[in-house]
Amino acid sequence: MNNLVVSLLIIFFTVYSSNVISSINSEIELTDDELSYLKEKKQVKVCVDPDWMPFEKIDKGEHIGMTAEYIAILEQKIGIPIVLQPTTSWVESIEFAKARKCDIYSLAMETEERKNYMNFTKPYLSIPLVVAAKTDQYFIADFSTLKNKKLGVVRGYAFGEILREKHPEMTFVDVDSLHQGLEMVNHGELYGFIGTLVTIGYEFQRNFVGELKIIGKFDDKWELGIATRNDEPLLYSIFEKSIEDISEKQKQNILNQWLAIRYEKVVDYGRLWKWVVALAVILSFLLYRNFLLKKYNSKLEIISVTDKLTQIYNRVKLDEILEQQEALYKRYKQMYSIMIVDIDFFKRVNDEYGHQAGDQVLIEFSMILREHIRKTDILGRWGGEEFIIISPKTNLNDAFVLAEKLRILIQNYSFSSVGSVTASFGLSERNNDKYSTLDEMVSHADQALYTAKKEGRNRVVKYNACKEV
Repeated sequence: MNNLVVSLLIIFFTVYSSNVISSINSEIELTDDELSYLKEKKQVKVCVDPDWMPFEKIDKGEHIGMTAEYIAILEQKIGIPIVLQPTTSWVESIEFAKARKCDIYSLAMETEERKNYMNFTKPYLSIPLVVAAKTDQYFIADFSTLKNKKLGVVRGYAFGEILREKHPEMTFVDVDSLHQGLEMVNHGELYGFIGTLVTIGYEFQRNFVGELKIIGKFDDKWELGIATRNDEPLLYSIFEKSIEDISEKQKQNILNQWLAIRYEKVVDYGRLWKWVVALAVILSFLLYRNFLLKKYNSKLEIISVTDKLTQIYNRVKLDEILEQQEALYKRYKQMYSIMIVDIDFFKRVNDEYGHQAGDQVLIEFSMILREHIRKTDILGRWGGEEFIIISPKTNLNDAFVLAEKLRILIQNYSFSSVGSVTASFGLSERNNDKYSTLDEMVSHADQALYTAKKEGRNRVVKYNACKEV
């Protein structure tokens, strides 16, 4: 009898254990121990760098950037949620991991010190290390020439520790963030700043266009993977398998989406003077360098006036065009109209469908406007989900006709990510001296837009009546 009871109990617990394990919906092949661990774990807490774009950032409590997309893929593969553990800095993320307040780093490089509390998977990103300096500095080939120069590195980053060991003759200065380091270079407090090609390029486009440049590239690459707490070794094996299961196509798609600047290898001046002796060759080199600089400056000029997401004019360029139109009016009484266009209930799109769907709406919305305005009209992104159309030599009634046409096109268009979307329009014109400033004219268009939204949205309102026409 006792043997029968024992047998039944064994069968019961075997079946129960099998059901528990099978409830984990993992996309990768895991052992029974790993599946049981995930079942008991229920969720994995991740610490990130809260300000390291385009790799990652914490924005209004949400993890965004390249690694956020990797984490979403890994979450699907392991079958349980990966939950953000908010921190205010990378240094705080390090302390959280040491205190076991988080289970993994989303993106980290192995160092001797970190191995005391974390295990490191194989890297899923391999990024070149570069040096940024002011535009009047020469490109370098031999980093020994920088031994008397102050070079900034972000405090707590692994490559800072590694470079200090590898290059004890060089002077490294810790800074709190990438942006602070580049600001210090721009103000002459540091000679250069060391970071990744991706993050420095991303920051160049937003804050340092034409002020800083990349002057050299280290042979070292930043090999970045997932770090897991070393007191739970099964976590390491699970993420090692998960990263192995990410396809090269998925990696390339993420990289292409976020890598907004390309590094162009320049002529190596050090090697040039060793091998080039003829004046004709030197002259050819200088001419070619001048050509590259003009080409690069032309690209930077386009980047500086273009909204990255929608590829139309940004706010800086729009302000310049508005000033030009105002000057033409004051000198020649050349009329013009403006319309401010706002996507209705756009916050709802982001909340219900996610920010990627919202970005796709903005791209398609700008495409509709760009393809159906007149050749003389100027289109740009005013900010967020607001756009502006400047119509030279156009009175308010003609601008209304154009706006109404655009409103109907938007209303009837099927957006790929969300389906139907509508928009509201606020119009004003410069056709007399009733406005004392350009800002007043823009303010009146904004008031008309407010009226359009107040009266129910999906309509065009002209400022002079502030009633739906």
